[in-house]
This record gives sequence, C-alpha cells and structure tokens, in this order.
Amino acid sequence: MLKKILIAAVAIIAGTAVLTKVTKISPMTWFGDCCTHARNLVPPEVQLKQLKTEINNIDKDINKNLSRLARMDVEVKMFEEQLDAKRDRQAKLRGDISDMQKSLEARTEKVAYRGHKLQSSELTRRLDRNVTEFTCLKEQVKAHEQLLTSKKRTLEVAKNRISEMKNEKEKLHLLAAKLETHLELVKMKQMENQVVDFDNSAVSQARETAKNVEIRLRAAETEMKLKAEFGYADKNTVEPEAKSTDEVLKAARQALQGDDDTEVAVEKK
Repeated sequence: MLKKILIAAVAIIAGTAVLTKVTKISPMTWFGDCCTHARNLVPPEVQLKQLKTEINNIDKDINKNLSRLARMDVEVKMFEEQLDAKRDRQAKLRGDISDMQKSLEARTEKVAYRGHKLQSSELTRRLDRNVTEFTCLKEQVKAHEQLLTSKKRTLEVAKNRISEMKNEKEKLHLLAAKLETHLELVKMKQMENQVVDFDNSAVSQARETAKNVEIRLRAAETEMKLKAEFGYADKNTVEPEAKSTDEVLKAARQALQGDDDTEVAVEKK
C-alpha cells in the first residue's frame, strides 16, 4: 500500500515538473486555479449555508473573548486596588516623615514624638527608614499609575473590539438574509427563462398544417370556379337544371305584382 502511494506521489511530482516546463507556469499557479475552479463548482446554496455556520461561530469567538475580557477586567481592578493601597501607605509615610522631622528639629537627646519620649538616635533611624521607603514607594506609584492607564486603555480597546465583532455579526446576518433573497430571485428568474424556452414545436407544426389545409381547400374551390368559367368543368359535375323562359317570366310577374297593386291604389285616390 505504501509502495503504491509512493509511486503515485512520484508520478504527480514528475507530471507537475513536466507540465511546469512545458507551460512555463508555476505549480502554485496551477494549484490556485484548481482551488478557484473547485470553489466555483460549489452551489451558492451550499456556500450560503457555510456563511450562516461561520456567522454562528462568531458567537463562540465572542464568548471566548468575553472570558479573557473578564479576566483582564479583574486584573485591572486588583492592580488598581493595590495601587490605592500604595497611595495610602505613601500618604501615611508622608505624615510620619513630617512629624518626625519636626520632632528632631529640637536636636535634644530625647525628643517628643506623638506623645512619646524617644531617643533622638532611634527616631533618626526610623525617619531614615521611612524616607527610604517613601522614596521607593513614590517611584513605584508613579510607574504603576502609568501602567494602570495602559491597562485600562487595553481593556477599553478589548471591549470596543468585542462590540465591533457583535456589530459585524449583525451586519453579516443582514447580508446573509439579503443574499438568500437574491438567491431566490435568481432561481425564479431561471425558472422564468426555462418557461420561455419550453418546446412548442408541436403547436407550431399544428398551425402550419392547418394553414396548408386551408390553402389547399381555397385553391380547390378557386380551381373549380376557373374551370367552370373557361368551360373546363368536369362533365361528371352535376349542374342545376336551367329554368324555362315561361317559368322565369311567371316569377317576374309575381315579384312585381305587389308593386302594381300599390301603384293602382295610389292612382284611385
């Protein structure tokens, strides 16, 4: 089996190489043309069904992206909460540093700090630690504020992207409906063309036969009249018997009798 597959593959490669040399066309061009031809063989109904399936798949992508968006939103909120905590700590350190600074300005061995007596050296060390922490925290807050702005911008872009995907889905739904209507109109047009192209040869043939029969009958009648006119009528044809002169005169008197009576009546008056 593997041997047959290998032989077939070698034959295809060799055929493609020969075809490329003869036609001077690259295999990718041949492949692209074959794919285009294959797509054209797919009926529009199947492509429309595929389009509806792909539109429905947009919901899956949206749901998947919504999960990522939810995680991003939670991360942004947690990061903002941490930043708020650092701001609160920074504010507290600022107050502590200010109070310690005021207490140490007395420059005595012991100083008063928030109702407590402390060694000046101890408060100095505490102040130094607070100043160091405050300085580092100040830089962190500044950097994290910029990072939070970037995170919020990214989150907003993601939300807008999902909104665009949803809008595009609605537009594609509308487009699919229009394409479906267009497809039905094309089908109706094709049916109309098929009706126009119906085979009506039998009707035409019957009309032609009827016309030929009518011509032959009229020609026969005309021929009989012409033969009679020129004395070539068929002797076997039975002609009506000619009336005598007396019969014709009698018929004439009878026809005029009514008119004569009317004239006599008028004269008497």
